[in-house]
Amino acid sequence: MDRKRLGEMLLEAGIINERQLDQALKVQSETREKLGQILIRLGYITANTLLEFLSRQHGTQGIDPFKEVVDDEAVNSISEACARKYRAVPIRFKTEGRTKKLVVAMADPSNLEAIDVIRFMSDCTVEPVFVMEEQINWFINYCYNKQLRFD
Repeated sequence: MDRKRLGEMLLEAGIINERQLDQALKVQSETREKLGQILIRLGYITANTLLEFLSRQHGTQGIDPFKEVVDDEAVNSISEACARKYRAVPIRFKTEGRTKKLVVAMADPSNLEAIDVIRFMSDCTVEPVFVMEEQINWFINYCYNKQLRFD
C-alpha cells in the first residue's frame, strides 16, 4: 500500500503552499534532512502539526513522549536492547474484552517484524502508536533509565 507523501498531505490540507513545499524540497535535496524537520525550521509548520500528519500517514495515533505517563511493567516487558533495535517502547497495557494489549510507541509503526518480536516477547497483542523518530532515542533513554525519570 502506497502512503501519501507528507508534503502532498500538507499541501492538500492547505497547511503549506506550493512555494513553501518547493523551498523545503530544495533544502532537502541539499541537506538530506527530513522534510518535516525542514518545514518546522522554516516556520511553516509546528511540531504538533508534523506529529498529526505523520500519524495520519502511518494510520495510527501519535503521541508526545514528553507528556506520556509510562507503566514500568509495560516498559519491562521487552529488553532495552530490543527497544533500541526496533526503536520501540512499550508504554502501557490495555484490556479490551478478554484481550490484553500492549501499547507500544514506535518510530515506524508499520514495522511488522518489530511488532511480531514484541508480541512474542510480551505475550500480548501489540497496539502500535507513532512517536516521531527524532524523539524515540530520548524516549528509550527516559523509559529504561529510572534515574532520569525520578530526578
